[in-house]
Parts: sequence; structure tokens; C-alpha cells
Amino acid sequence: MNFKLCYKEYDYKITWSAKRDFKRETGRGIWSTLQAILPIVQANAGGSVINLCAEIGKHIDDVDGPILLYTLAKQCNTSLQLSEIADACDRVGWRPVEDDNEYAQPYTYVLYKMVHAIDALYEEEAAKAKKDLCPSAVGQDSKNSK
Repeated sequence: MNFKLCYKEYDYKITWSAKRDFKRETGRGIWSTLQAILPIVQANAGGSVINLCAEIGKHIDDVDGPILLYTLAKQCNTSLQLSEIADACDRVGWRPVEDDNEYAQPYTYVLYKMVHAIDALYEEEAAKAKKDLCPSAVGQDSKNSK
């Protein structure tokens, strides 16, 4: 998975190490921080993107937001520095740009897109795991059929 910030793409992944690092830096959990963005998105459905980003910014501010992006991206690029992500977040500003350029959107918009990607990934992974752990009737499961 990747996110785009200030005209650069960053690969990222959620690992136990990322969870631990984010907790150490902010005192917050990654899952609870990301999960709380979904109701914000739902509550602002049909509204302006500026209001959506403002509400996400109230949930995770301009200090913790870059730390979250950094801890996730650092899992794929160990030489990445927090200062690079923090600078990129500052440079793209606080409100979404109108030309819909994903590379120039603020960290709040990046988090909005990221939450949807993570949610889709884990929904797909959960369906696969459930199928493996709870096979259907005998004969339909590929592990039991011959």
C-alpha cells in the first residue's frame, strides 16, 4: 500500500513495530486513531471536503498526523526521517486543493484515503481468513475435497 504526500509516494504497512512506535510517540493507538476516522467520514458524507478534513484534523492534529504517517512509512523505508514527513505535511497546507491532485492534498485528506484503503484490505483479509478457518460444508472446501 502507499500514500501520496507533497509530490512523493510512500509505501507503508501496519506492523506491530509501527503500533508500538506510534504509541510511544503519541500515547495513542494506531487502530483506535484510524478507526475513529471512519465515523467522521460517515458524519460528513455529502458535505464539503474542507469540513471533512477539518473534522479529521480535530481528531488527529498536525503533530500526531505526521507521526502516524511516518511510523507507517518507516516500516517500508528505514532511512526515512520524521522531518521529511513533517515538512511535507507543512508544505501541502491545511485544506484540500481543488484540482483533485492527490499529491498536493493535506495530511487529513491522505488519512481519509488511507483509512478506506486499510479498511478494504482488512475486509478482504478477514474474508480469506474466515474461509480458511471456517470451511463450508464438506466437499465445498478445497482442503477437504479430493
